[in-house]
Amino acid sequence: MLIRVVVLAAIAIAVGAPVSEAKDKKPEPNAAQATVLDHNEYTCENCLFGNRDFYFCFDANQKILIGHEKVRTQTWQKNPDGLERGKSVSLRYDDKYMWVTAPGGKEHKLTQDYTRKIFLENSRCQAATK
Repeated sequence: MLIRVVVLAAIAIAVGAPVSEAKDKKPEPNAAQATVLDHNEYTCENCLFGNRDFYFCFDANQKILIGHEKVRTQTWQKNPDGLERGKSVSLRYDDKYMWVTAPGGKEHKLTQDYTRKIFLENSRCQAATK
């Protein structure tokens, strides 16, 4: 009798394990080919420990996506390149982030941010900000 209980408990645990792992998985990001509609930046030229803020607006299958990247001036990290207006890029996105592959092959991780009215060139980008 004890053996049956142990075997049934082992089977229940084995069957239940894949179900709990599936709950913990995050959904796959959406992938799209997008066009850079506009970009702008806040620069920090004379500050030692400041950040440069780069904003990019994309049209991904008629959905406007706005991404933000902070670049520390102290690290001498290069500014995001290859993301000029009119360029076609491939990107993946979820509810919080975007991963944009520039034409040169470099991938940028951007945080979605719709809080700043920073875009000057494109009315669709201006309308997407809050």
